[in-house]
Formats: sequence, C-alpha cells, structure tokens
Amino acid sequence: MKHPLPDGTTRLFFTGLELLLRLTSLVPPPRTNLTRLHGIFAPGAKVRPILLPQAGAEPGLEEESPAQAATVESTLERTPRLDWVGLLRRTFTLDDFACSRCGGRRRVLAHLTAPGGERAILEHLALPSRHAKLAPA
Repeated sequence: MKHPLPDGTTRLFFTGLELLLRLTSLVPPPRTNLTRLHGIFAPGAKVRPILLPQAGAEPGLEEESPAQAATVESTLERTPRLDWVGLLRRTFTLDDFACSRCGGRRRVLAHLTAPGGERAILEHLALPSRHAKLAPA
C-alpha cells in the first residue's frame, strides 16, 4: 500500500476467495461503456454544444446572417449518427465496403423494403431463396 490506513495498517492479507470477491467488484457489467461522463460533459447535457468546439467551426467568424444562425442552430439540435458500416469500421476496424479481390470500394445499389423482393432477386440469380431446414434438437 502506498500509505498506511488510518488505523496504521500497512498490509492486507486475503484468502484466494476474498481476493476474487474484491476483484470481481471492479469488473464492469457486460455491454456497458467504460467511460462515463456526468454533468455538462454528459452526452445529453443541454449546454454541451455551447461548451465544446463544433466540427467545421472557424474561429474569427463573429458576424452571421440570420440564415446562417438558423442552420447552425439546426445542426446543433440533431445528433450525427453513423450508419452500420461506419459503426463496424470504428468499432472493429472492419470495412464491409472494401472489396477483398480488387481492393476497390463497394457501394449500395438499392435497399429492399418490399416483402418478397429479395426472393425474386435470389431466384433470378439461381441462389437458394428458402431458409435451411433446422434439424431437431
């Protein structure tokens, strides 16, 4: 220990189970952020956009037209969201749009929203359109 406790204790002795109990209390719960912010730096704080520098803001712009002020206010209100590809890239350094054969970039051609549209495309490409049958447990 760096400093003795108020009662003068300089060493602590634990059994194996006592040590594990103390260490497990330090392990965070699963699927939680390890960094927690409170007060004005919390993600939902109302004054946070005022205190933190904004992306693309140029120092020295003091005079703004009313239209520019309205666009600045509207950008402060909405939160930027990443798509799934951006989240995967940032979290796991996994880039789904990078082609493994040629090294080029893939792009989204369409989003299928109609029911049955994907079945028609799979049948046209001669790919299986029905899900695999599961074996009994």
